[in-house]
Amino acid sequence: MRYLFIDTSSADVSIAIVENDNILVNIFKNIPNKHSVYTVSFIDEALKKCNLKPNDIDKILVVTGPGSFTGLRIGVTIAKIYGYVLKKDIIEVSSLKAKILGKKAKYFLSLIDARNNNYYTGLYDSNYNEIIKESFKNENEINKLIEEYNPLIIKENNENYDIIAIINYYKNHNSCNPHSLVPNYLKLPQALEDKK
Repeated sequence: MRYLFIDTSSADVSIAIVENDNILVNIFKNIPNKHSVYTVSFIDEALKKCNLKPNDIDKILVVTGPGSFTGLRIGVTIAKIYGYVLKKDIIEVSSLKAKILGKKAKYFLSLIDARNNNYYTGLYDSNYNEIIKESFKNENEINKLIEEYNPLIIKENNENYDIIAIINYYKNHNSCNPHSLVPNYLKLPQALEDKK
């Protein structure tokens, strides 16, 4: 089974192809505001390095958020097109959960900076189950969670993803219809909130 992993949820882009617990290629680049320019070419590059064609991929795993508003839209759109055109299963990956997979602790607190002392937040147990629903929280709310659970706090960037752990965790999750695949923003940008 071959998997294509796509993450455009931050300033970084991560593209990986995995086959039977082996990472065939992993392209990781920091390209703020250039996702639309380079992501498809990185996927093409990854396929060429493995001597594969797009149809040789069995499943697509795409990080749907939370994270960069524009970055998420680009990654999700690319996954939708590949999935629809090639008739491949698409599996949604949480950016918050992806950061903790492969690590060991009693509790995990996964944080993504959302500016102004606010964070996209995920709290999980040792089996990676959600203790609270992934959400948008301020610093005071986060400090209360830290006091109550004393979790391992994960803020690190996506370069430290354990790609094999992510694939193994998500590979048997239900796939989604490409037409229903949407980014998981948790909170819209302030400019869009103001328009409501």
